[in-house]
Amino acid sequence: MLDFSTGVSPLAPPPEILAAVREADVRRYPHPTAAPLCARLAALHDVAPSQIVAGAGSVELIWALARAYAGPGRHAVVFAPSFGEYAQALSASGARVVEVRAGSPPFLPALDAALAALASAPSLAFLCRPSNPGLGSLPPAALEALARAAPSTLFVVDEAYLPMFEGVEAISPRPNVAILRSLTKVFALPGLRLGYLVADAEVARVVQAALPPWNVSAPASAAGIAACGLGDRVVAVRREIARLRGQLADRLKSPLVTLDAQGGPFLLYRVGDAAALERTLSARGLRVRNGTSFGLPAHLRIGVRPDDEQATLAAAWHEAL
Repeated sequence: MLDFSTGVSPLAPPPEILAAVREADVRRYPHPTAAPLCARLAALHDVAPSQIVAGAGSVELIWALARAYAGPGRHAVVFAPSFGEYAQALSASGARVVEVRAGSPPFLPALDAALAALASAPSLAFLCRPSNPGLGSLPPAALEALARAAPSTLFVVDEAYLPMFEGVEAISPRPNVAILRSLTKVFALPGLRLGYLVADAEVARVVQAALPPWNVSAPASAAGIAACGLGDRVVAVRREIARLRGQLADRLKSPLVTLDAQGGPFLLYRVGDAAALERTLSARGLRVRNGTSFGLPAHLRIGVRPDDEQATLAAAWHEAL
């Protein structure tokens, strides 16, 4: 199968990171809270090390946030369509999930609907930016307005895909705004599992307490430290992804509607019966992401891949249509 179902970079992982993984000393326990990695990440974001929490992927941190800030008797908001793990982690904690669903592209939450949901003072609110799969990015001023309107709510802004988008301004943490990042998507290392949270020091302390010790392995920690010195490589990856994404959009041109954005590692198409088209492409050895799990059964999310793989997809795509 050629896999177009993910939003991971199609480029090879940097050799510096692979070397760091190979050289990691797996005969010893890693630091229980990945402190050496957190110190490097803190310098990268110009915050104190006490404001960083490292996790085995950002998903582990999503579940830790739900354990720490949700739970029975509480409720939380999820801005949808979005990553299904937010609602799953919240439900597993025992919290009631309130979904604020945007109805049309680019699937950004309407301010009045968001404020109405926040008026009940939820303990937690998850927002993906740029959104997955909608590709839209809520402006920083709009997010700041929501955070001011609900000071008792902890807003978790998932910026896992942000390094692969052009012109999307990053959000800074504040007492009730925490930022989730991934180091594995932009460098094509999803099997390594490495993400981190940038937050107010008290929020970081609470989330760290909800995690087990040694949750970040020695190879993952070494990879993260190496990645912190590759900012120029991120720029190069972003540019190549933008080129491949433009090429893919050109090749898939059809009567279908593509929902565009400033770069990013995937495209979203409205296709009608997405499950049927997904099955047709799968029979041809091509895996794409059916949008049903996002609450978008008429959409397919298609990840950017190398040139030759995209040519194969394009041929099957037009045959299927």
